[in-house]
Amino acid sequence: MLLLLLILDRLWKHVAVVYFFGRPRPRLTRPPALVSILQPILSGDPTLAACLAANLQARSCLAREFIWLLDDTDTAGQAICQSLQARFPGQTVRLLLLPRPAQGQNPKIVKLIQGLAAARGEVVCVLDDDTMLPDDGLEQCLPFLDQPGVGLVFGLPYQVHFDNLWSRLIAIFVNSNSLLTYIPYTTLSAPFTINGMFYALRRPLLEALGGFDGLETWLADDFAVAQRVVASGHRLVQTPLRHAISIHVTDARHYLGLMQRWFIFPRESLLRHLRPRQVAILCGVALVPAVAPLLAVAWLFAQPTALNLGLVLAYFLLCLLSFAHLNGCYLFTATPWRHLWLVIVLQLIFPLQLLVALLSPQRIRWRGHVIQVERGGGFRFVRRREE
Repeated sequence: MLLLLLILDRLWKHVAVVYFFGRPRPRLTRPPALVSILQPILSGDPTLAACLAANLQARSCLAREFIWLLDDTDTAGQAICQSLQARFPGQTVRLLLLPRPAQGQNPKIVKLIQGLAAARGEVVCVLDDDTMLPDDGLEQCLPFLDQPGVGLVFGLPYQVHFDNLWSRLIAIFVNSNSLLTYIPYTTLSAPFTINGMFYALRRPLLEALGGFDGLETWLADDFAVAQRVVASGHRLVQTPLRHAISIHVTDARHYLGLMQRWFIFPRESLLRHLRPRQVAILCGVALVPAVAPLLAVAWLFAQPTALNLGLVLAYFLLCLLSFAHLNGCYLFTATPWRHLWLVIVLQLIFPLQLLVALLSPQRIRWRGHVIQVERGGGFRFVRRREE
């Protein structure tokens, strides 16, 4: 029964993704005079310069201003940004140097508060420094802001950095889960959180909601912003915009630390603050199916019948075919075909990684910072990175 449910779950999710991308898309009826793109930046990833440059080079018919928000002590980041300003003189790029946030204040939110105060655009976008918008990405996303009751729109991430084994594992994790996690649950519920790598709001609404002020103590800043928008009676909308991300993972410790951070965030934010129905949807769509493949293999060893073997093989073949189709049709073949086998590897080791993350101390490492995550989504710096 478990194996049949796994197969049906995968088929349902695949159909949901295909249907999502096949729906008619609205057109941009109210083009903003200016779009302000706020980018909190912290050096440390070797692909940072390439990511920032890609956004400056991305084609758009809309007027844009990039507001780059850096710590005044981040000399490496400042050098990268100043070099890009000189390289792309035709782009409007403003560099704001800010003091380090106080203990217990989210560096990204503190930067966004200052960035919003400096922004001049009618639409405000938040864009992570490891995220790259495609050509006409704003034109794909912003029309959804014109729909009745919509307060915030966001996109879908996929990873493009495959330079070493650990980066490949992260890339496969992202690319094999992004579409199948973010999209299907929206058929059961209105979105109750967002992917914080890129999102957009109209500035008058954002300012009416208090901007980003008051969210400084939340570690999961994307969830905090989403909840503020939902609490105001506005909708979150998942758009078909797909944006690339680039994360260079140096070694096994970095890989495990990154996965731990991604698991701890939803546990201490979503699972402790959502309503029971929303928690049930999250677990039913994301967590239970993610753990089930390893249980299915364990069941096969316990009950090694021909039928069970056939069902297990059918399930993993379905997963490979499903991913190959989504990768080719909707993720621009971001994952090289030669790495396809890693999809099965990730499915089998994911439950073990989840268990390790749940049992490990709630400390995360992020570009040199060591952060203690508190129950309910707060945090404190254990050690800050040395610039």
